[in-house]
Amino acid sequence: MTDATTEAAHSTGSAVAPQAEDPTAFGLLNTADHKRIGRLFIGFSLLFALAGAVTDVLVRFDLASDSGHTVLNLETFTQVFMFTRDALVFGMLIPFFLGVAIYIVPLQVGAPNIAFARAAALSFWGWLVSFGVLVGAYIGNGGPAGGWDEGVRLHMLALAGLVISLIVGAICVAVTTLTMRAPGMYMDRTPPFAWSALVTASMLVVSLGVVLGQLVLLYIDHGYGRHFLDGNYGVWPRIDWMYRTPQLFIYVVPVLGVAAEIMLATARRWVFEPLALYFTMGLVGLFGFGAWANFGIAGEGADVVDGLEGIVLVGLYAGALAGVGGLLALLGFTVWQSRKWPRPTTAVLAAFGAGKLIAVAALIGLIGAGVDWLNIAGRGVDGNAPLRFTTWVTGQQSLLIYGAGLLGVLAALHWWAPKIWGRRLSELAGWASFAAIGGGAFLAWLGPTLSGAFTEQPQFVYNDPQLTTVYRSLIDSSAAEGLSVVGGIGVVIVLAGIGLVVLNLLVSVGMGKGAEADTDPWGGLTPEWLLDSPPALGQSDSLPQLSSGTPLLDAELNGSVAPAEREASEVPA
Repeated sequence: MTDATTEAAHSTGSAVAPQAEDPTAFGLLNTADHKRIGRLFIGFSLLFALAGAVTDVLVRFDLASDSGHTVLNLETFTQVFMFTRDALVFGMLIPFFLGVAIYIVPLQVGAPNIAFARAAALSFWGWLVSFGVLVGAYIGNGGPAGGWDEGVRLHMLALAGLVISLIVGAICVAVTTLTMRAPGMYMDRTPPFAWSALVTASMLVVSLGVVLGQLVLLYIDHGYGRHFLDGNYGVWPRIDWMYRTPQLFIYVVPVLGVAAEIMLATARRWVFEPLALYFTMGLVGLFGFGAWANFGIAGEGADVVDGLEGIVLVGLYAGALAGVGGLLALLGFTVWQSRKWPRPTTAVLAAFGAGKLIAVAALIGLIGAGVDWLNIAGRGVDGNAPLRFTTWVTGQQSLLIYGAGLLGVLAALHWWAPKIWGRRLSELAGWASFAAIGGGAFLAWLGPTLSGAFTEQPQFVYNDPQLTTVYRSLIDSSAAEGLSVVGGIGVVIVLAGIGLVVLNLLVSVGMGKGAEADTDPWGGLTPEWLLDSPPALGQSDSLPQLSSGTPLLDAELNGSVAPAEREASEVPA
């Protein structure tokens, strides 16, 4: 393992004093404080989660009729379908955990700030402006498959801006973890969340760089030649791998880091083999690399794809399942060793549920990939379409985005809200949010999964996306209609859960109704719990001397502090 950076990087003296932070709202415009940048990412990503869920409700109920459009119309269906994916992945899932990483990782590794702080701020503003342009392109009927050519290119430019902004933020997080750790903290002693953030950041740079190159080629071809594009309809199939498994596994690796942080703090123990913890997280990120599955090398009907793609896909799902299963086994064994049943706080429930759903999603993906490969290898013995072209894929997306992703969001917010805002969130509202998101995600997964498996309802028709809602000759209409309604009801319930989360934040933090938090309200183990809640704006005058990612646990085991005991009555409603 590599050693940490020099003592000079953490000394209080500096040749150039850091610029003082303007505490007013205007200071957000030129802030270089990782804590404020992280809060901005978190807040806006939750708003975009609401927008994505609302549009997904429209799509789900529009798919509940085989005779035509019931909610949307012929021109708007494709735009709303695609915007939903953009909003949930590039508007919520990636930027939320990037924001948490920008805030928490420097505190966990003992760094004075995020690496390239101005670039991190640029990452946020570039992401926010690009998302606004993306929305404008959709409103003007210019998304993929849109009818306005200039708007289609505007969408590609906006998406490229989103990708570049998120890559820049990921680089800041990765460099912080690799080069700005406190002297004496080796990589195999970093906190689990910091490690998971490094894994995700590294894989985002590698995989999103591929889509950035694709967007450049698509923009040139769309504007000057169209040698390989099938009109405006040819854009989406070449970029939709970003919204599918296995690529989605990369985006939820931080969820595993959150779950590990919470479960280890609950157990008051470290795993018996720390390297195994880091290795299993790394496996999930490695086997989530989905850039190979883009349209350039993966297309329906080619013999090399029918054989090679199926084998590779089965292997990726199997590797991701092995990684998630191994990590959950490590955490479960550690909790069992503690001989103490965890208190059912919102953070614990959401972390446990999120980890399990990632494992279920990997298992479902493995089953689907195996069925597809066997079916294609037998040259379609029953004539059915591969599951990867049906709403089976929508079910996987629901498990990872609505289920694991949003439960991970809920766990992270309740666990770190005291450190981010200095207030605890309401546990009563948290339990209600957990029930709504968990139950809604189950229905949002169940409906499209069964519909794809038994009625072959297509997720999307690439050569003409507007055909996706014309099902008389494609599906068993009665069964597909009912299952689409089930999925739509699930998304409505998820939307209510997201609304409860946002309301909880507004009341507990915005209105100051949440209980004020002390330095370590949960009995946490990692270095951020040594600092004030929340830490003061700007760069700290002194940084803790760290040689471990669990200094509070080390002190507890050495007998220098009493074990942290929390009773259920201490958790405010």
